Amino acid sequence: MKTVIVGAGALGTLLGAYLSRGGVDITLLDLPDVIKTLNRENVEIRTFSGESFKVRLKATEDPLSLKDIDLIMLCVKTYQSEVAVSPIAHLKDRVQAVLSFQNGVDKELILERYFGRDKVIGGCCTEAASRVDEKTIMYTMGGITYLGELDGSLSSRVASAVKLFHDGGLKAEASPQVVSVDWCKWINFAAISAVCALTRLPYYKALRNPYSAGLIAQIYREYAELAEASGVEVHDYPGFEVKAISRASADEAVQLLQQRGMKLKEGGATKIMPSLAQDLIAGRATERESIFGFAVREGNAKDLPMTFTRHAYALITSVEESRS
Repeated sequence: MKTVIVGAGALGTLLGAYLSRGGVDITLLDLPDVIKTLNRENVEIRTFSGESFKVRLKATEDPLSLKDIDLIMLCVKTYQSEVAVSPIAHLKDRVQAVLSFQNGVDKELILERYFGRDKVIGGCCTEAASRVDEKTIMYTMGGITYLGELDGSLSSRVASAVKLFHDGGLKAEASPQVVSVDWCKWINFAAISAVCALTRLPYYKALRNPYSAGLIAQIYREYAELAEASGVEVHDYPGFEVKAISRASADEAVQLLQQRGMKLKEGGATKIMPSLAQDLIAGRATERESIFGFAVREGNAKDLPMTFTRHAYALITSVEESRS
């Protein structure tokens, strides 16, 4: 499948590098200053284990230069969705599928608006990366990419997309529960982002500390209640055991989170911070609306208090808006 990744940030570049190394015909689309570096120099991918590789990526700043594209992967921040998607709407009748690896569970709506619901498949990527400099990406945490039809059916286009990841040496699987996976990733991301952003603790320390872990568990429960009210069944997945934590007692939930924190520390993953926390600390715009605002608004519609989520949303919004 001829593929374009929209957004050459840390994750988009990481995926592009692995898939390109695996022989996939892939192009990255982003702004001129980003693309200039990609077209001039090789990208280096590093891992905490010390392994690394370099690859030259095909990249463009011109969306109209994209013609025969089979698959589109959206990897920009959620607040950049409109400006990223509208220039590639001319591909609507050409592509087989379009998907989003963004954070949140409202991310498919804009894709449906521009491409039609029949072209949209679900995508949830649990890989993690950070940018070291303009030509170096640190692969901070290995994960699994889940792909699937939104109605839970199996399809050849999903199977073809999964094969791209396998060819690139990345873990991926077709999932009939991709909507549930996406919700569970969102729940985990919201809980750890709230705590890490407001405490400035790295991920593993937020999990190890009983007080911050207790708050993470509380936010897990609120989002899990929202999922149930929305008709979405939560499950346990590697790295975000939403069902177990949201249904456990307060003490048991803290213990589960502390165990995860210990595993991260033992694996050397001591510098990981969720991207929303990184952005807030660095003074950049955050995805607070897709991560917290959407949950609060949906909670209002379903008469759910979402108490801890509301406080986190208010505090993060106040910090961010105080800078403008």
